[in-house]
Amino acid sequence: MMIVIYVIIGLIAGGLTGFSGSSAVIVVVPALTLGLKMPFHEAVGTSLAVDVVTSVMVAITYARSHHVAYKGGGLLIIGSVIGAQSGVLLAHDVSAFWLELAFGVFGLALSGIFLVHAWRNEPLVAAGTSSRNSSQTSLYRYLIIGILGFVIGNISGLLGASGGIMFLAALVYGLGYSLRTAIGTGTAAMALSALSGALGYAWHHEVSLAGFLIIGLTAVVMGYWVARATQKVSERIQMGGTGLIVLGVGLAMLLK
Repeated sequence: MMIVIYVIIGLIAGGLTGFSGSSAVIVVVPALTLGLKMPFHEAVGTSLAVDVVTSVMVAITYARSHHVAYKGGGLLIIGSVIGAQSGVLLAHDVSAFWLELAFGVFGLALSGIFLVHAWRNEPLVAAGTSSRNSSQTSLYRYLIIGILGFVIGNISGLLGASGGIMFLAALVYGLGYSLRTAIGTGTAAMALSALSGALGYAWHHEVSLAGFLIIGLTAVVMGYWVARATQKVSERIQMGGTGLIVLGVGLAMLLK
């Protein structure tokens, strides 16, 4: 029975990451803690480990369609990897209540933006604002992105969320990327952020090997196929679907 539950969790986790680039923590951690009575920190560590392998596969799939911006996401990744380690250290001493509350409110606001743009069939950023081609790109902007990465990394370590939604927002509104490039780049960043956090939890022996292997393998396969299929639908549909997912995550955080 436990194996069946692991497989179901993996299918949902892979589907979420492949479609929207979001971390599956909202599924994995509650399922493991409430459904299988796994200790919270072990569930968080296992969730991060699953996010590593799933995000790598999804990022590779998006990269094949040229939707990963390696240079622009570099500082975000570096900041998140460093931040994840400090988040792991804080996780054993700090209550995450206010952080979860803020994350929930942030999710609701971001989902509203996505859904409005999808309803109006408008891009999330105006044409020509991409930082890769814009003369407005500056060292200051990249410094801010690096700091955002550090903050996202801390949240990753504290909550077991690899920062997918926050990476998405930073890349779309901080660097002006299209939705699919933001998802592809964000999942690449999420993989390294999650790896940093997962190693921290593994050091404390707080990763379930069986859970990681079964959930991770299922999520990798599901994430690959969903990521491939998603790139064949209109960006409007992906934008609206991502908005609904972010809305669900935000509500779950607030009602937790």
